[in-house]
Parts: sequence; C-alpha cells; structure tokens
Amino acid sequence: MDGNNRSNVANLPPGFRFHPTDEELIIHYLNQKVFPSSNHHLMFSIIADVNIYKFNPWELPDKALFGENEWFFFSPRERKYPNGTRPNRAAASGYWKATGTDKPIISSVGSQCLGMKKALVFYKGRPPKGVKTDWMMIEYRLLDDCFVSQRPKGSMQLDDWVLCRVSHKGKAPLAGGYLQGQEMAIQITIGINEYDHQLPTMDQMVGLESEELDEKVFQEGSPEYPPTPIDTSVREVLKSIERVLSVGALDELVMASSSDDAV
Repeated sequence: MDGNNRSNVANLPPGFRFHPTDEELIIHYLNQKVFPSSNHHLMFSIIADVNIYKFNPWELPDKALFGENEWFFFSPRERKYPNGTRPNRAAASGYWKATGTDKPIISSVGSQCLGMKKALVFYKGRPPKGVKTDWMMIEYRLLDDCFVSQRPKGSMQLDDWVLCRVSHKGKAPLAGGYLQGQEMAIQITIGINEYDHQLPTMDQMVGLESEELDEKVFQEGSPEYPPTPIDTSVREVLKSIERVLSVGALDELVMASSSDDAV
C-alpha cells in the first residue's frame, strides 16, 4: 500500500464507518473502478487493490486500507481453463468454494439489474478433501454485457476487477491469524504446561494473602521454587484460584455461624 492511500484513510472523519449496501458497492465503487470518471468524489482510497487469490484470507486484514469486521478489496480474476469462463478459485494454502448460484443486485429505484454477487467459503487444502473454515467472501461483479473484450486470444485474465467483501464468522481476527481470545488461551495453556510442576499445592495456597502468595510462588532465589520467568497469564490463573478458595472458606464460616445460632 502506498503512502497516499494510508494518508487518505488517516484523514477520514472521527466516527467514520464503512457499511455500504450492495447497490452502493456496485454503483459508486466497482463501476467507478472499472469505468473511472474524473468527477466522481466518492472514490477516495477506501478499498485496496489486492489480488486476494495470492493470499490466505487471514492475511488479508493487514492488507486492507480500512475495516473492522469485514474488509473490502478490488481484485482481478483469472480463468481456470484457457478457453472457459470459469474463474480459478485456488488461493495460497486452499481455495474458495461457491455456496450457491449468482444473485442479481437490483436497483432500489425500478427493476434494473446492476450486477451480480456470489457467496464463497474458504477451504484449507485441495479439493475434494479441503477443510472448511469460517472465512467467507461475497464477490461482486458487473454484468458481462458491460464489457467489450480487448484481451488477446488465449489470455487467462477473466476480469480486470471484481469487488470482494471478506469477513470471518465470529470475532474479528488478530494480525497473527488468531481470533480474539484464542491467542491468550494458547498462551495460558502453554504457560501452565511449562510451569505446573513448579506450582504450589492447594493446601499451600489456602489462607495466603495475595502479596504472600506472590512471594511464596514467585519470589526469586527461593530454595523451594527456583527463579523462573513466570508468564503474567499464569499469575492471573493463580490469583483466580486463590479467589475461588477464599470464597469457599467464607461460605464455610457463614454456615458454621448459622449452625451455632440455631443451637
């Protein structure tokens, strides 16, 4: 992405959200990308030019100019076969598979068909044994009769541009490909597996204050627990256990007091 594109996005007004309708995507974005006009004011750089078939879908959010839970791209399409019109859906470590037939996008004023859209899902691996993922895409394209073919015979280029709306079913992904919360869960699991042989028993933790627990478990130089780099997530797990034990002890005291009053 060039600096001008990032600068334009940075200048968007506070609170800006990009939630275009299908009709708006066709008229104001894809149509203007394919047939640009000098007086069109909406075509500031909000949609990146990316060949999405060169990447895995979890790599695409970092390449988008803008987006939170969905990301938009202008992408070319290639033919699967030299003499056919079927698009090549192979992409990096997998492929995109259509989930239904093309659906027309009808103008809100009248009954004019503006373009077509298709829903696709990403599968890891190679067909027919691919593994379905939660990555989805809606692909928008203009009608075939909008174009006059000027490509040389045998060209593998099917479309100069289609508009792709990529999303993930669930929470928004992080840069590393993990989902929100998944990365923390992995860190906690790794931390517990690494340090569980050094953690004190439940009996040793009962009755300790938070500060005493920290000193008992994490104090450097302790002969019982040698110095180790303790992960913050493990510390939080221990404190959660301590709070649960403390609540249980308090319940026992309340029950004992109620029994004495009854007697």
